[in-house]
Amino acid sequence: MIKIPYGISNYATLIREGNHYVDRTPYIEVLENFNAHYLFFVRPRRFGKSLFISTLEHYYDIEHKNSFHELFGNQYIGQNPTKSANKYLTLVFDFSGIDTSSFENTQRSFLNSVLNSCRAFLGKYAQFFNQKDIEELNRYSYPSEVIQHLLTTVELKASNYKIYLLIDEYDHFANEILAFRFDEFNNMVGTNGFVRKFYESLKTATRDGVIDRLFVTGVSPITLDSLTSGFNIATNISLEEDFNAMMGFKQAEVETILKKIEVPDGELGEVQKKIKGWYNGYLFSKYAEERVYNSDMVLYFALHYGRKKRYPDELLDPNIVSDYTKIQRLFNIKNKEEEHLTYLKELLKTGTIESKLIREFDLARRFEKYDFISLLYYMGILTISEGGLDDLVFKMPNFVIEQLYYQYFHQIILEESNLTGYQTNVHQKIKVLALQNDIQPLVKYTEAILSELSSRDKISFDEKYIKIIFTSAFYTSGIYTIHNEFEVKRSKTEKGYVDILLITRPPHKPKYQFVIELKYLKKATAAKATIVKKEAVQQLKNYLTHDDYLQKLHELKAYVILFVGNVGEVVEVE
Repeated sequence: MIKIPYGISNYATLIREGNHYVDRTPYIEVLENFNAHYLFFVRPRRFGKSLFISTLEHYYDIEHKNSFHELFGNQYIGQNPTKSANKYLTLVFDFSGIDTSSFENTQRSFLNSVLNSCRAFLGKYAQFFNQKDIEELNRYSYPSEVIQHLLTTVELKASNYKIYLLIDEYDHFANEILAFRFDEFNNMVGTNGFVRKFYESLKTATRDGVIDRLFVTGVSPITLDSLTSGFNIATNISLEEDFNAMMGFKQAEVETILKKIEVPDGELGEVQKKIKGWYNGYLFSKYAEERVYNSDMVLYFALHYGRKKRYPDELLDPNIVSDYTKIQRLFNIKNKEEEHLTYLKELLKTGTIESKLIREFDLARRFEKYDFISLLYYMGILTISEGGLDDLVFKMPNFVIEQLYYQYFHQIILEESNLTGYQTNVHQKIKVLALQNDIQPLVKYTEAILSELSSRDKISFDEKYIKIIFTSAFYTSGIYTIHNEFEVKRSKTEKGYVDILLITRPPHKPKYQFVIELKYLKKATAAKATIVKKEAVQQLKNYLTHDDYLQKLHELKAYVILFVGNVGEVVEVE
């Protein structure tokens, strides 16, 4: 069975330890032939950016020339090397570990990160530089001064070589403070900010020829755009069709991994189907034909399944949950949380949201809907569903991200309704449903939320809003895969959509699965309740009679739930 390189971002370590490697080296050739030397590339967190940076470092660094065949002999680029292989001095910055607890700590931590990378660079090339060169870096108090001195030293002592500069997670620390300390963010990247001055020094070095090539990765273009003229040399290739799958995994690559972790042939199709729904769905160019998987999520699954031959308890790697739950911070950018929450509700109601895709951000102007939706897209919390004449249609990429959205929404609902801890023990209520087929506690829970919500919220109440309130409770528990508006047959020739379908999610084993039709009437139209209820029951019976998929689900229970105002009535459909 293959070794899964989960958590390994050093290319040499991955190869030398015999780990499975999904070959991304063909892109080295593509990038080198691209008509630009200074490239900028963004992808969501945990998509393999750090490993790709390490791959470039090992391929281009003169220090790895003698190891070229060992490291790349089995890869595409090893059999088709370019003229620039092992030609450069590589300078690598990784800004993912910056302390952002205060402005002063951020500035100090950024300086130390730059110093450490520059010291490592000089130490790596001992044939050109000595200990005195390293010690001289300590004289400087600003990152721009450090990099200027380093580049001058290279010009003097290694003039026959150029630098390939690699920057990983260029904006990680900036994203940490963007939402809640916007003024500090501006001070860092503004005209005299220490981040801006650092990048101005890099820009000068490209003009002077010391830095010949540059590859920068991050999560969004916001910080780069905020630097404006301080660093306007990089070509953003993030939305180019040719680079859609440069990071992340393709379907065929995932299938290979599943086979090599020895998923039994009889289960392979079902496993593929499940993880496609969980981890696939990302599209980074509206012109691309194939959606890609989050690579970290796939490796997390493969590691656990390969060891135990069963599904992991959690769909999302617990080690990276915090990366994605930072969605909450984004809603407060420019103190516009309430406005941004309206977009969340629209998305959960309809499953999609239309917006222009912003390629360049200008935070000096008002932060509009287009900016917010685009930021969610760059961070992997939305993806492209389809193109339009001008706007794009965005959607949640997969079930894992959908779960995070609903969990956040449910948290907001609970805060607005001011329910106590006892009242909000939703996990126990879902457990009672799953094991005893008792849906009343969950209905009462929803009634309590509706009763406590402010009158301002009730103005916008409709069936879809009631549905997302009710459905969001299920996302707080990980025992079901939840399908909204699931397509089923209502007759031999017609199709319909069931509101909520709850099916078991391995390795969890609830006793019952559920199909639910949810209806809502305002108190003023309560007289229609009998007719609405009767129609919903008949509709659900039609689904159960004609749909082959529903008929195959074991222990499937069917319910119609009608809310009239804040009160829910339940009908179990046999």
